[in-house]
Amino acid sequence: MLLNKQNLYILYSFIAGFSLMTIEIISSRIMAPIIGNSVYTWSSVIGITLLGLAIGSSVGGIMADKFNNTKILPFIFFISAICVFIIIPLSKHTDWITNFSNSIIFINILLSIYFFLVPAIAIGLIQPVILKKYAIDFSKIGYKYGLLSTAWSLGSILGVFITGFYFISTIGSLKTILVIGFLLLFLSILISLINKEKKTLYIIIISILIFLFSLITFRLGDKSNTVYNQESNYYMIRVVDFNKEPYGQTRALVLDFDTHSIESEKLIESAYTEIYPAFKIFKSDLKDILVIGGGAYTLPKHLKSFYPDSNVSVIEIDPEIEKVANTFFKLNSNIIKTINGDARFLINKNDIKYDLIYGDAYNSFISVPGQLLTKEYNDKIKNSLNPNGLYALNFIGSLVGKNSDLFKSVTNTFKESFPNYYIFAFSNNRPSQIQSITLIGINNQVHQPESVIKEALKKKINPFLAEKIILSSQTYTDKKALILKDDFYPTEKLTANTIKYYFPYFLSFMREIL
Repeated sequence: MLLNKQNLYILYSFIAGFSLMTIEIISSRIMAPIIGNSVYTWSSVIGITLLGLAIGSSVGGIMADKFNNTKILPFIFFISAICVFIIIPLSKHTDWITNFSNSIIFINILLSIYFFLVPAIAIGLIQPVILKKYAIDFSKIGYKYGLLSTAWSLGSILGVFITGFYFISTIGSLKTILVIGFLLLFLSILISLINKEKKTLYIIIISILIFLFSLITFRLGDKSNTVYNQESNYYMIRVVDFNKEPYGQTRALVLDFDTHSIESEKLIESAYTEIYPAFKIFKSDLKDILVIGGGAYTLPKHLKSFYPDSNVSVIEIDPEIEKVANTFFKLNSNIIKTINGDARFLINKNDIKYDLIYGDAYNSFISVPGQLLTKEYNDKIKNSLNPNGLYALNFIGSLVGKNSDLFKSVTNTFKESFPNYYIFAFSNNRPSQIQSITLIGINNQVHQPESVIKEALKKKINPFLAEKIILSSQTYTDKKALILKDDFYPTEKLTANTIKYYFPYFLSFMREIL
């Protein structure tokens, strides 16, 4: 019989591996709305999960030698289920952690411990207990251990694929936690029935009823200023209304833990999306425009309104973003075309020529997609421009000081492809401040002096842009800075100082609006 009592242990190992890897994959989606989804997040989650697994395996080995494995195995699955379920209420009570420190690394580690250390320990208990029961013939211990490890690994692989390709997009992260919790509960009951442990079964069932009653009576909810909250394949998408100076009454699109778009009743001069009138000075006839990165479509809407005869297209990786922009940010998708997909992949295949390409596809200031900053990518963009066409690139950094590493490398790389370029910085003449920076490259060799552009800007809509252009006499670039290539773009290193410095201010802002 294929599924006899002994072979069931292989199934138990498979499900344990499936459960642990599903929790590990879903963990980034749980933490993303709280602290973002960066290399710090993944490093913390993976490290703490492995730590929990190591502790659990060690303790499980001691338990396997000391106790009756038939009796303790259903309890271990039951405890694992409870530890998984508890992630849900914990996810709604994290303010004490984010208020505890302003260090992004420390908060990520603390959150990973808070959510995932105990579930990882509990699931880690399972394998040694199963092995002790399964490997009756110790002359074949290697073969038996190999089978259990293979089952665990295959379960982990299935957990990765099902979570990434189905669970997240179909039922969301918190419901996935419920699925795993109930799966582990089911196993605890099944094992009790198979082993005819009635006493164990009664205890587990009573405990389940008590726990479910506690969950039902526990109230969860979003803050009143969140008008939309939904998880997609790529982000936790939230629409938030707030009233805060200098913005006034404002609606923001929050993706994971960053405000990707802020649309205010007031004109905010530090908003890079107000740069749209400047493009007409560099090229008067803008017909075909491509914006890489949609968000709330703030800039594409400005471009379509200011250049009404133009064809505006947007590359947006997440199809749900366009729906949210239509519903909450007054996007008329009939006049702006959306192309869903990865920007680098689509640009590599592109054979259309544009008059303006605007690059604004960034996860957040915490996580910068370096593949969209390299020389090879810039060359592809240049090949997609008409003669005299423009490529504008937006990012966050400082012009000078210890937070300027990203600016210097991005600019040094940019001018390799666009030697005719201009720099706009959106602070109020404070080069050391972390701010939005936009580079504009011209697909020709005719460089108009920045002073001439500045005077022209004074006569246009948004005349404050005249104060944003960096004059050639203000030399902030560094010829020795790294040129980013497809085989080497260490954006995490280049943004490390910026994140460390700016994160406390940003965290304070997010606490106020969420």
